[in-house]
Amino acid sequence: MTNQIITIGGSTWDVFLTTSQVELNTKNGLNYLSFPYGGKIDAEQVIYNFGGGAANVAVGLARLGFKTNIISRVGADFRGQEVIKHLQSEGVGTTNLQTDKKLATALSFIVTGGGPHDHVAFVARGATTNLDIPSIINKNTTWLYITSLYSKDWSSKLQTLFANCKKQGQSIFWNPGQAQLLKPSLMKKLLPYVSILDVNKEEAEQLLNSKPDKTENLLPKLLKTGVHSALITDGANGAYYMNQTAIYHQSAFKVNPVNTTGAGDAFGSGFLAGFINSNSNAKTALHLGMLNATAVIMHNGAQKGLLTKSELLKLKS
Repeated sequence: MTNQIITIGGSTWDVFLTTSQVELNTKNGLNYLSFPYGGKIDAEQVIYNFGGGAANVAVGLARLGFKTNIISRVGADFRGQEVIKHLQSEGVGTTNLQTDKKLATALSFIVTGGGPHDHVAFVARGATTNLDIPSIINKNTTWLYITSLYSKDWSSKLQTLFANCKKQGQSIFWNPGQAQLLKPSLMKKLLPYVSILDVNKEEAEQLLNSKPDKTENLLPKLLKTGVHSALITDGANGAYYMNQTAIYHQSAFKVNPVNTTGAGDAFGSGFLAGFINSNSNAKTALHLGMLNATAVIMHNGAQKGLLTKSELLKLKS
């Protein structure tokens, strides 16, 4: 174990349902999956998995050899117990995991037509909406990795937490969710505390209130918000990273993906692992992030394909 990293965000129970009885339609430039009204749909495959941003990242980092702990919230139910057992089996510390006595463990029901991008997720946030975000974390923690947050007080709580992280010399990696991106003014107050901001291209445009633009043009604008460095993923176009001195690019690997669920979390955990282990080498970090994301999209589920340290060494050799 090389570093202590704490992830904050969701932990979910995921159900994947695959059916060929679905049509892909386009209306007003948007794609839709549709089913016959009142129909009975046959499921060719049903897979149970674990997910949630904080859980995905914690498992990804643990498999790559990092001492990792998670701050998340599950219900006092069967699913919650299974989530805890799973995290512990992956070597993730659960001493900071919270149990909600009223709300159930978050559940994602993901329907897919079999194509890599042909899926719709129905999400019951459950206990994640009551996540108690701490005001300070253990001084032995070197990195804090923040994922999607759904508690109403996320902004004020993060303000206090980030300020204390700065006092303790702790670095922050932030991969915000829609609840945060819909409040750009609140987000921008927090960005000067952030070492690495991780968003996809559409999210970058949303945060900046920008029209569609080249990724290379969005990166300098993100840095002007006060964030120390920025990471933008752009699907088949690869990923881009910018620090105070240069812009770096990593091409996507040409594969035939099975399902893209969890790709962003896999990329983020791989990037941070590479960033830490290489003494902040952007090229190494981008390469590891892309390897990890590619491994995940070759499976159904957000965690199944996450690379271990030994698997990574084989790929690099």
